[in-house]
Amino acid sequence: MRKLAGVMILGFALAAVPSFGAVARAAASPRVVATYFHRTIRCQTCLQIESLARYNVTDVMVSDIESGQLSWRTLNFEDEGNTHFEKEFGLDGPSLVITLEDGDTVLKWARLDRVWEIYSDVDAFDKYVLGAVEEYLEEASEFAVKKSKSQ
Repeated sequence: MRKLAGVMILGFALAAVPSFGAVARAAASPRVVATYFHRTIRCQTCLQIESLARYNVTDVMVSDIESGQLSWRTLNFEDEGNTHFEKEFGLDGPSLVITLEDGDTVLKWARLDRVWEIYSDVDAFDKYVLGAVEEYLEEASEFAVKKSKSQ
């Protein structure tokens, strides 16, 4: 029984791993990345904003995450190797940044500064963040079409 359970768990784990082709397609096409940049020391408001933004991206936009068109990441911009993001995105504190990327190239980005003003109004926060993500996903689709026509 124990062996069967282990085989079942391994089967479920393998089923959850995307195929190589899906990963290659996702990497080859333009994608949207939502990044929450934070400092080493974090306040309750920072943690709340990250939590709300993460929920919007990873739980609401599930199909875009699963397709590879959208991804979420959290980075400490004070860590060695991440300090270049301060200049690249004009970070002066914890920030939510949405990027449109093609390979390693950032084509366009937006820092969603209003999250600090509206974090206590969840409906307004959701509308703001999801609206920006959806706008960037549309642009990624348009860019993919243009890119495929030029090849």
